[in-house]
Amino acid sequence: MKKLYMVTDLGPGDGGKGGVVHKLSHMSGAHTIVKVGGAQGSHGVRTSAGDAFAFSQFGCGTFEGVRTHISPRFLMDPEGIYSEGMALRYESGVDNPWALLSIDESTLCKTPFDGIVSRIKELALRDNPRGTIGTGVGQAYRRNQLRPDLSVFACDLYSPDLRDKLEIIREYTIDLLNPFVEGDFFPDDQQQLSRDLSLLNDPGLIDHVINRWRFVAKECQIVDTDYFANDLLAKDGIVVVESSHGILTDCYTGFHPHTSAIRTLPHFTKAMFEQARYDGEIVSIGVHRAYQIRHGAGPMPTHDPQMGERLLPGSNKDSNRWQGDVRVGPLDLVAMRYALAASGEGAYDGLAITWFDQVQKNGQWQYANKYEGPLDNQYFTESGDIRLRVGDDRAQLDHLAALTKKLQAVRPTVETVPLNSGATLDQQFDLVAETLGEHLGVPVRMMSFGPTEQDKMCK
Repeated sequence: MKKLYMVTDLGPGDGGKGGVVHKLSHMSGAHTIVKVGGAQGSHGVRTSAGDAFAFSQFGCGTFEGVRTHISPRFLMDPEGIYSEGMALRYESGVDNPWALLSIDESTLCKTPFDGIVSRIKELALRDNPRGTIGTGVGQAYRRNQLRPDLSVFACDLYSPDLRDKLEIIREYTIDLLNPFVEGDFFPDDQQQLSRDLSLLNDPGLIDHVINRWRFVAKECQIVDTDYFANDLLAKDGIVVVESSHGILTDCYTGFHPHTSAIRTLPHFTKAMFEQARYDGEIVSIGVHRAYQIRHGAGPMPTHDPQMGERLLPGSNKDSNRWQGDVRVGPLDLVAMRYALAASGEGAYDGLAITWFDQVQKNGQWQYANKYEGPLDNQYFTESGDIRLRVGDDRAQLDHLAALTKKLQAVRPTVETVPLNSGATLDQQFDLVAETLGEHLGVPVRMMSFGPTEQDKMCK
Protein backbone atom coordinates (compact mmCIF):
# COMPACT_ATOMS: atom_id res chain seq x y z
CA MET A 1 0.00 0.00 0.00
CA LYS A 2 1.29 3.44 -0.94
CA LYS A 3 -0.14 6.77 0.11
CA LEU A 4 1.07 10.34 -0.16
CA TYR A 5 -0.10 13.31 1.92
CA MET A 6 0.64 16.75 0.44
CA VAL A 7 0.46 19.57 2.97
CA THR A 8 0.05 23.14 1.66
CA ASP A 9 -0.43 26.44 3.50
CA LEU A 10 -3.45 28.35 2.14
CA GLY A 11 -2.33 31.71 3.51
CA PRO A 12 0.88 33.76 3.58
CA GLY A 13 2.59 31.23 5.84
CA ASP A 14 2.46 30.60 9.60
CA GLY A 15 -0.58 28.39 9.10
CA GLY A 16 0.51 25.58 11.40
CA LYS A 17 1.96 23.18 8.85
CA GLY A 18 4.50 21.78 11.29
CA GLY A 19 1.94 20.34 13.67
CA VAL A 20 -0.14 18.97 10.79
CA VAL A 21 2.86 17.24 9.21
CA HIS A 22 3.82 15.82 12.60
CA LYS A 23 0.30 14.50 13.20
CA LEU A 24 0.06 12.91 9.75
CA SER A 25 3.47 11.26 9.99
CA HIS A 26 2.80 10.10 13.55
CA MET A 27 -0.63 8.59 13.00
CA SER A 28 0.21 7.00 9.64
CA GLY A 29 3.65 5.64 10.52
CA ALA A 30 5.15 7.49 7.54
CA HIS A 31 8.57 6.31 6.41
CA THR A 32 9.65 9.62 4.81
CA ILE A 33 8.88 13.32 4.79
CA VAL A 34 9.73 15.02 1.49
CA LYS A 35 10.68 18.69 1.74
CA VAL A 36 9.64 21.19 -0.94
CA GLY A 37 9.89 24.98 -0.93
CA GLY A 38 12.63 26.87 0.85
CA ALA A 39 14.86 26.65 3.88
CA GLN A 40 13.22 29.53 5.68
CA GLY A 41 11.12 30.19 8.73
CA SER A 42 10.33 27.41 11.15
CA HIS A 43 7.73 24.70 11.53
CA GLY A 44 7.04 24.36 15.23
CA VAL A 45 6.35 20.92 16.71
CA ARG A 46 5.38 19.93 20.24
CA THR A 47 4.92 16.27 20.99
CA SER A 48 2.93 14.52 23.71
CA ALA A 49 6.27 13.11 24.93
CA GLY A 50 7.39 16.64 25.81
CA ASP A 51 9.68 17.36 22.87
CA ALA A 52 9.59 20.77 21.21
CA PHE A 53 11.50 22.08 18.19
CA ALA A 54 11.27 24.57 15.35
CA PHE A 55 12.14 22.59 12.21
CA SER A 56 13.38 24.15 8.99
CA GLN A 57 15.60 21.72 7.06
CA PHE A 58 14.58 18.52 8.83
CA GLY A 59 11.07 17.08 8.55
CA CYS A 60 8.56 17.45 11.36
CA GLY A 61 8.54 13.70 12.03
CA THR A 62 12.19 13.61 13.06
CA PHE A 63 11.39 12.95 16.73
CA GLU A 64 9.63 9.73 15.64
CA GLY A 65 12.60 8.64 13.55
CA VAL A 66 10.86 9.46 10.24
CA ARG A 67 13.41 10.05 7.49
CA THR A 68 13.60 13.35 5.61
CA HIS A 69 14.30 13.65 1.89
CA ILE A 70 15.31 17.05 0.53
CA SER A 71 13.98 17.21 -3.01
CA PRO A 72 15.12 19.39 -5.92
CA ARG A 73 11.99 21.48 -5.30
CA PHE A 74 13.55 22.56 -2.00
CA LEU A 75 16.15 25.30 -1.68
CA MET A 76 18.40 24.14 1.10
CA ASP A 77 20.82 25.79 3.50
CA PRO A 78 23.77 23.45 4.20
CA GLU A 79 24.91 25.54 7.15
CA GLY A 80 21.34 25.42 8.46
CA ILE A 81 21.39 21.63 8.20
CA TYR A 82 24.58 21.60 10.27
CA SER A 83 23.19 23.93 12.94
CA GLU A 84 19.77 22.31 13.10
CA GLY A 85 21.34 18.88 13.35
CA MET A 86 23.57 20.02 16.19
CA ALA A 87 20.57 21.40 18.08
CA LEU A 88 18.61 18.18 17.53
CA ARG A 89 21.50 16.07 18.73
CA TYR A 90 22.78 18.03 21.71
CA GLU A 91 19.64 19.85 22.86
CA SER A 92 16.85 17.44 21.88
CA GLY A 93 18.65 14.11 22.22
CA VAL A 94 18.20 12.86 18.64
CA ASP A 95 21.12 10.53 18.02
CA ASN A 96 22.86 11.35 14.73
CA PRO A 97 19.99 13.24 13.05
CA TRP A 98 22.00 13.64 9.82
CA ALA A 99 21.69 9.89 9.26
CA LEU A 100 17.94 10.45 8.82
CA LEU A 101 18.53 12.86 5.94
CA SER A 102 18.87 12.19 2.21
CA ILE A 103 19.53 15.06 -0.20
CA ASP A 104 19.02 15.06 -3.96
CA GLU A 105 22.33 16.02 -5.55
CA SER A 106 20.60 18.57 -7.80
CA THR A 107 19.14 20.59 -4.90
CA LEU A 108 20.06 24.27 -5.05
CA CYS A 109 21.88 25.68 -2.01
CA LYS A 110 21.75 29.15 -0.53
CA THR A 111 24.90 30.78 0.80
CA PRO A 112 25.46 33.26 3.64
CA PHE A 113 25.96 35.91 0.96
CA ASP A 114 22.35 35.49 -0.15
CA GLY A 115 21.13 36.29 3.34
CA ILE A 116 23.29 39.42 3.42
CA VAL A 117 21.78 40.60 0.12
CA SER A 118 18.25 39.90 1.35
CA ARG A 119 18.71 41.86 4.55
CA ILE A 120 20.51 44.86 3.06
CA LYS A 121 17.96 45.18 0.26
CA GLU A 122 15.19 45.20 2.85
CA LEU A 123 16.96 47.87 4.88
CA ALA A 124 17.33 49.96 1.72
CA LEU A 125 13.54 49.95 1.27
CA ARG A 126 13.29 51.99 4.48
CA ASP A 127 9.57 52.45 5.30
CA ASN A 128 8.30 50.68 2.18
CA PRO A 129 9.06 47.06 3.16
CA ARG A 130 8.57 44.07 0.90
CA GLY A 131 8.90 41.62 3.77
CA THR A 132 11.53 38.90 4.00
CA ILE A 133 12.70 36.19 6.36
CA GLY A 134 16.21 37.53 5.79
CA THR A 135 17.83 34.15 5.10
CA GLY A 136 18.33 34.66 1.36
CA VAL A 137 16.28 31.81 -0.11
CA GLY A 138 14.67 34.06 -2.69
CA GLN A 139 17.97 35.73 -3.50
CA ALA A 140 19.63 32.35 -4.17
CA TYR A 141 16.74 31.37 -6.43
CA ARG A 142 16.97 34.61 -8.41
CA ARG A 143 20.76 34.35 -8.70
CA ASN A 144 20.35 30.86 -10.11
CA GLN A 145 17.98 32.24 -12.75
CA LEU A 146 20.24 35.17 -13.68
CA ARG A 147 23.65 33.52 -13.25
CA PRO A 148 23.32 29.73 -13.22
CA ASP A 149 27.11 29.50 -13.47
CA LEU A 150 27.26 30.91 -9.93
CA SER A 151 24.86 28.37 -8.44
CA VAL A 152 25.86 25.86 -5.79
CA PHE A 153 24.11 22.50 -5.72
CA ALA A 154 24.23 19.69 -3.19
CA CYS A 155 26.66 17.74 -5.38
CA ASP A 156 29.08 20.69 -5.17
CA LEU A 157 29.54 20.17 -1.43
CA TYR A 158 32.15 17.53 -2.38
CA SER A 159 33.80 19.66 -5.06
CA PRO A 160 37.44 20.73 -4.71
CA ASP A 161 36.40 23.91 -6.55
CA LEU A 162 33.89 24.92 -3.86
CA ARG A 163 36.16 27.58 -2.36
CA ASP A 164 36.74 29.23 -5.73
CA LYS A 165 33.01 29.32 -6.46
CA LEU A 166 32.20 30.86 -3.08
CA GLU A 167 34.88 33.51 -3.60
CA ILE A 168 33.34 34.39 -6.97
CA ILE A 169 29.87 34.57 -5.37
CA ARG A 170 31.30 36.88 -2.71
CA GLU A 171 32.68 39.22 -5.38
CA TYR A 172 29.40 39.06 -7.29
CA THR A 173 27.55 39.97 -4.08
CA ILE A 174 29.81 42.95 -3.39
CA ASP A 175 29.18 44.30 -6.91
CA LEU A 176 25.45 43.63 -6.60
CA LEU A 177 25.18 45.54 -3.33
CA ASN A 178 27.28 48.57 -4.29
CA PRO A 179 24.28 50.62 -5.53
CA PHE A 180 22.33 49.78 -2.37
CA VAL A 181 24.96 50.49 0.29
CA GLU A 182 25.43 53.97 -1.12
CA GLY A 183 21.78 54.74 -0.39
CA ASP A 184 20.14 56.43 2.57
CA PHE A 185 19.44 54.14 5.52
CA PHE A 186 17.54 54.78 8.73
CA PRO A 187 19.91 55.56 11.61
CA ASP A 188 18.59 52.56 13.53
CA ASP A 189 19.58 50.30 10.61
CA GLN A 190 23.17 51.48 10.33
CA GLN A 191 24.46 49.02 12.92
CA GLN A 192 22.86 46.03 11.17
CA LEU A 193 24.16 47.32 7.83
CA SER A 194 27.69 47.52 9.26
CA ARG A 195 27.45 43.99 10.69
CA ASP A 196 26.38 42.51 7.36
CA LEU A 197 29.02 44.40 5.39
CA SER A 198 31.67 43.28 7.88
CA LEU A 199 30.49 39.68 7.50
CA LEU A 200 30.53 39.99 3.71
CA ASN A 201 34.18 41.02 3.80
CA ASP A 202 35.27 38.71 6.62
CA PRO A 203 38.25 36.70 5.28
CA GLY A 204 37.38 33.80 7.59
CA LEU A 205 33.75 33.43 6.48
CA ILE A 206 34.40 31.09 3.56
CA ASP A 207 36.60 28.79 5.69
CA HIS A 208 33.79 28.67 8.26
CA VAL A 209 31.23 27.85 5.56
CA ILE A 210 33.32 25.17 3.88
CA ASN A 211 34.02 23.35 7.15
CA ARG A 212 30.32 23.07 7.91
CA TRP A 213 29.33 22.20 4.35
CA ARG A 214 31.94 19.44 4.18
CA PHE A 215 30.54 18.06 7.43
CA VAL A 216 27.07 17.90 5.89
CA ALA A 217 28.43 16.22 2.76
CA LYS A 218 30.11 13.58 4.93
CA GLU A 219 27.31 12.92 7.43
CA CYS A 220 24.24 13.10 5.16
CA GLN A 221 23.32 10.88 2.26
CA ILE A 222 23.61 12.87 -0.97
CA VAL A 223 21.85 10.79 -3.61
CA ASP A 224 21.48 10.83 -7.38
CA THR A 225 18.24 11.90 -9.03
CA ASP A 226 17.10 8.29 -9.57
CA TYR A 227 16.95 7.63 -5.83
CA PHE A 228 13.63 9.44 -5.47
CA ALA A 229 11.73 7.15 -7.86
CA ASN A 230 13.72 3.94 -7.61
CA ASP A 231 14.31 3.78 -3.87
CA LEU A 232 12.12 6.18 -1.90
CA LEU A 233 8.85 5.99 -3.85
CA ALA A 234 9.27 2.30 -4.61
CA LYS A 235 8.66 1.51 -0.93
CA ASP A 236 5.26 0.57 0.38
CA GLY A 237 3.91 2.89 3.05
CA ILE A 238 3.26 6.55 3.68
CA VAL A 239 5.08 9.64 2.45
CA VAL A 240 4.25 13.16 3.70
CA VAL A 241 5.17 16.26 1.69
CA GLU A 242 6.14 19.20 3.89
CA SER A 243 6.05 22.50 2.03
CA SER A 244 7.20 25.96 3.07
CA HIS A 245 5.63 29.37 2.43
CA GLY A 246 1.94 29.60 1.45
CA ILE A 247 -0.30 30.06 -1.57
CA LEU A 248 -0.56 33.81 -0.90
CA THR A 249 3.22 34.13 -1.21
CA ASP A 250 3.45 32.36 -4.59
CA CYS A 251 5.31 34.75 -6.91
CA TYR A 252 2.54 34.73 -9.57
CA THR A 253 -0.46 34.29 -7.28
CA GLY A 254 0.33 36.22 -4.10
CA PHE A 255 0.00 39.91 -3.43
CA HIS A 256 3.01 41.36 -5.24
CA PRO A 257 5.58 42.46 -4.21
CA HIS A 258 5.06 40.80 -0.81
CA THR A 259 5.77 37.34 -2.15
CA SER A 260 8.45 34.68 -2.48
CA ALA A 261 10.55 34.00 -5.56
CA ILE A 262 9.40 30.38 -5.60
CA ARG A 263 6.18 28.67 -6.71
CA THR A 264 4.01 27.29 -3.93
CA LEU A 265 0.97 25.86 -5.76
CA PRO A 266 0.44 22.14 -5.07
CA HIS A 267 0.30 21.10 -8.73
CA PHE A 268 4.02 21.83 -9.05
CA THR A 269 4.73 19.35 -6.27
CA LYS A 270 2.27 16.82 -7.65
CA ALA A 271 4.02 17.02 -11.04
CA MET A 272 7.28 16.00 -9.35
CA PHE A 273 5.66 12.77 -8.15
CA GLU A 274 3.96 12.14 -11.47
CA GLN A 275 7.28 12.53 -13.25
CA ALA A 276 8.70 9.92 -10.87
CA ARG A 277 5.77 7.63 -11.85
CA TYR A 278 4.39 7.48 -8.33
CA ASP A 279 1.54 4.95 -8.36
CA GLY A 280 0.06 5.41 -4.90
CA GLU A 281 -2.90 7.38 -3.59
CA ILE A 282 -2.40 11.14 -3.25
CA VAL A 283 -4.27 13.09 -0.55
CA SER A 284 -3.91 16.87 -0.67
CA ILE A 285 -4.47 18.85 2.53
CA GLY A 286 -4.80 22.64 2.73
CA VAL A 287 -3.77 24.16 6.07
CA HIS A 288 -4.96 27.38 7.68
CA ARG A 289 -5.29 28.78 11.18
CA ALA A 290 -8.76 29.32 12.61
CA TYR A 291 -8.01 33.03 12.33
CA GLN A 292 -5.94 35.18 9.99
CA ILE A 293 -2.25 35.83 10.58
CA ARG A 294 0.49 37.59 8.65
CA HIS A 295 4.08 37.96 9.81
CA GLY A 296 5.40 40.81 7.73
CA ALA A 297 4.42 43.32 5.09
CA GLY A 298 1.51 42.81 2.76
CA PRO A 299 -2.24 43.37 2.68
CA MET A 300 -4.38 41.85 5.41
CA PRO A 301 -7.95 43.18 5.21
CA THR A 302 -9.14 41.55 8.45
CA HIS A 303 -6.28 42.84 10.61
CA ASP A 304 -7.61 43.73 14.04
CA PRO A 305 -5.03 45.23 16.44
CA GLN A 306 -7.29 44.43 19.39
CA MET A 307 -7.05 40.69 18.72
CA GLY A 308 -3.27 40.46 18.97
CA GLU A 309 -2.82 39.83 22.66
CA ARG A 310 -6.05 37.82 22.90
CA LEU A 311 -4.93 35.34 20.24
CA LEU A 312 -1.17 35.39 20.71
CA PRO A 313 -0.48 36.19 24.36
CA GLY A 314 3.24 36.26 24.96
CA SER A 315 3.88 35.34 21.33
CA ASN A 316 7.42 34.33 20.42
CA LYS A 317 6.83 35.79 16.97
CA ASP A 318 8.25 39.13 17.96
CA SER A 319 8.48 42.01 15.54
CA ASN A 320 11.78 42.10 13.70
CA ARG A 321 13.33 44.29 11.05
CA TRP A 322 12.97 41.64 8.35
CA GLN A 323 9.43 40.41 8.67
CA GLY A 324 7.90 43.28 10.58
CA ASP A 325 5.03 42.93 13.01
CA VAL A 326 2.84 39.88 13.50
CA ARG A 327 -0.75 40.81 12.65
CA VAL A 328 -3.85 38.79 13.39
CA GLY A 329 -7.57 39.16 12.78
CA PRO A 330 -10.76 37.29 11.93
CA LEU A 331 -10.45 34.38 9.50
CA ASP A 332 -10.55 35.73 5.94
CA LEU A 333 -12.71 33.38 3.87
CA VAL A 334 -12.38 35.66 0.84
CA ALA A 335 -8.61 35.19 0.83
CA MET A 336 -9.06 31.45 1.42
CA ARG A 337 -11.41 31.13 -1.56
CA TYR A 338 -8.86 33.00 -3.66
CA ALA A 339 -6.11 30.60 -2.53
CA LEU A 340 -8.30 27.59 -3.31
CA ALA A 341 -9.16 28.94 -6.75
CA ALA A 342 -5.51 29.75 -7.50
CA SER A 343 -4.56 26.20 -6.58
CA GLY A 344 -6.94 24.81 -9.19
CA GLU A 345 -10.33 23.15 -9.04
CA GLY A 346 -10.30 20.05 -6.84
CA ALA A 347 -6.73 20.70 -5.66
CA TYR A 348 -7.54 19.75 -2.06
CA ASP A 349 -9.20 16.70 -0.57
CA GLY A 350 -9.60 18.34 2.79
CA LEU A 351 -8.67 21.15 5.15
CA ALA A 352 -6.70 21.15 8.40
CA ILE A 353 -7.77 24.02 10.67
CA THR A 354 -5.15 24.80 13.29
CA TRP A 355 -4.84 26.80 16.52
CA PHE A 356 -8.55 26.58 17.31
CA ASP A 357 -7.68 26.32 21.00
CA GLN A 358 -6.71 30.00 20.93
CA VAL A 359 -10.12 30.87 19.50
CA GLN A 360 -11.83 28.72 22.14
CA LYS A 361 -10.27 30.75 24.93
CA ASN A 362 -11.92 33.91 23.59
CA GLY A 363 -15.39 32.38 23.58
CA GLN A 364 -16.15 33.35 19.99
CA TRP A 365 -15.04 32.63 16.44
CA GLN A 366 -14.95 35.44 13.89
CA TYR A 367 -14.66 35.28 10.13
CA ALA A 368 -15.16 37.54 7.12
CA ASN A 369 -17.12 36.15 4.19
CA LYS A 370 -17.02 39.16 1.87
CA TYR A 371 -15.37 42.52 1.29
CA GLU A 372 -17.08 45.86 0.97
CA GLY A 373 -15.88 49.28 -0.10
CA PRO A 374 -14.54 50.55 -3.42
CA LEU A 375 -14.53 47.18 -5.20
CA ASP A 376 -13.08 47.65 -8.69
CA ASN A 377 -14.84 45.23 -11.05
CA GLN A 378 -11.51 44.33 -12.66
CA TYR A 379 -10.27 42.87 -9.37
CA PHE A 380 -13.41 41.87 -7.47
CA THR A 381 -16.66 40.11 -8.22
CA GLU A 382 -20.08 41.61 -7.46
CA SER A 383 -20.32 39.37 -4.40
CA GLY A 384 -17.08 40.82 -2.99
CA ASP A 385 -14.67 38.00 -3.86
CA ILE A 386 -11.23 38.42 -5.42
CA ARG A 387 -11.13 37.71 -9.14
CA LEU A 388 -8.50 35.17 -10.15
CA ARG A 389 -6.15 36.05 -12.97
CA VAL A 390 -3.72 33.39 -14.17
CA GLY A 391 -0.33 34.19 -15.66
CA ASP A 392 3.42 34.03 -15.16
CA ASP A 393 4.67 37.18 -16.85
CA ARG A 394 5.20 40.89 -16.21
CA ALA A 395 1.53 41.62 -16.90
CA GLN A 396 0.55 39.21 -14.14
CA LEU A 397 2.89 40.90 -11.67
CA ASP A 398 1.47 44.31 -12.61
CA HIS A 399 -2.04 42.98 -12.05
CA LEU A 400 -1.12 41.53 -8.65
CA ALA A 401 0.59 44.77 -7.61
CA ALA A 402 -2.56 46.70 -8.47
CA LEU A 403 -4.67 44.13 -6.61
CA THR A 404 -2.43 44.58 -3.57
CA LYS A 405 -3.22 48.31 -3.51
CA LYS A 406 -6.94 47.61 -3.92
CA LEU A 407 -6.88 45.22 -0.97
CA GLN A 408 -5.53 47.98 1.26
CA ALA A 409 -8.83 49.86 0.84
CA VAL A 410 -11.45 47.13 1.24
CA ARG A 411 -13.51 46.56 4.39
CA PRO A 412 -14.30 43.03 5.53
CA THR A 413 -17.78 42.14 6.74
CA VAL A 414 -17.10 40.20 9.93
CA GLU A 415 -19.46 37.62 11.38
CA THR A 416 -19.21 36.42 14.98
CA VAL A 417 -20.09 32.92 16.10
CA PRO A 418 -20.45 32.44 19.90
CA LEU A 419 -18.73 29.31 21.21
CA ASN A 420 -20.58 27.34 23.85
CA SER A 421 -18.12 26.61 26.65
CA GLY A 422 -19.94 23.36 27.31
CA ALA A 423 -19.70 22.10 23.74
CA THR A 424 -17.67 18.97 23.15
CA LEU A 425 -14.71 18.94 20.78
CA ASP A 426 -16.81 16.90 18.36
CA GLN A 427 -19.49 19.58 18.38
CA GLN A 428 -16.96 22.35 17.82
CA PHE A 429 -15.36 20.37 15.01
CA ASP A 430 -18.76 19.96 13.37
CA LEU A 431 -19.54 23.68 13.75
CA VAL A 432 -16.34 24.67 11.96
CA ALA A 433 -16.69 21.92 9.35
CA GLU A 434 -20.26 22.92 8.48
CA THR A 435 -19.41 26.63 8.28
CA LEU A 436 -16.32 26.20 6.13
CA GLY A 437 -17.91 23.50 4.02
CA GLU A 438 -20.74 25.89 3.17
CA HIS A 439 -18.49 28.84 2.34
CA LEU A 440 -15.44 27.08 0.87
CA GLY A 441 -16.76 23.82 -0.56
CA VAL A 442 -13.90 21.73 0.88
CA PRO A 443 -14.41 19.37 3.83
CA VAL A 444 -12.55 19.86 7.10
CA ARG A 445 -10.59 16.70 7.89
CA MET A 446 -8.45 17.83 10.82
CA MET A 447 -8.72 20.39 13.61
CA SER A 448 -6.14 21.35 16.17
CA PHE A 449 -7.31 21.95 19.75
CA GLY A 450 -3.83 22.15 21.23
CA PRO A 451 -0.10 21.90 20.50
CA THR A 452 0.57 18.15 20.35
CA GLU A 453 -0.47 15.33 18.05
CA GLN A 454 -2.95 14.12 20.69
CA ASP A 455 -4.74 17.48 20.49
CA LYS A 456 -5.50 17.14 16.77
CA MET A 457 -8.79 15.54 15.77
CA CYS A 458 -9.28 13.88 12.40
CA LYS A 459 -12.54 12.93 10.73
